[in-house]
Amino acid sequence: MRSPTYYHNRRRLKNLDCSKKYKVNIETAWEWFHILNEQIFGSLLEPVEKIFISKHKGYGDVYALYYYNRLRRNVPAKMSFSKSYKNERQFVEILAHEMIHHFQYSYDEPIGHGPSFVAWRDNFKLKGLNLYKVI
Repeated sequence: MRSPTYYHNRRRLKNLDCSKKYKVNIETAWEWFHILNEQIFGSLLEPVEKIFISKHKGYGDVYALYYYNRLRRNVPAKMSFSKSYKNERQFVEILAHEMIHHFQYSYDEPIGHGPSFVAWRDNFKLKGLNLYKVI
């Protein structure tokens, strides 16, 4: 069953809060995963096996990591996120970025920031989100 905030957040995807720091927890990360899956990926993604939230940015300047098995694509993937972001928009855009990698993994596309990654830019733009490539 979807929470009341799920429907509220789905309606305001184009108007994400940029005014204050945003702290994420497991529940809100999953909620945004499902919203983005529906709104950007056409509900084509199976959920990742697990989402982890770290209390600190333990990866240098990186806010998230996507874990997958390069040799066996049938092994479930995982995502890990920092707990704090400069605002809600930053978290949602980073989650959506990682979800592209999950799509690539799930549909046997090259995983990275090449053409199959950049092809999502228009879908992001339609929903008011920016797609950032990390090199």
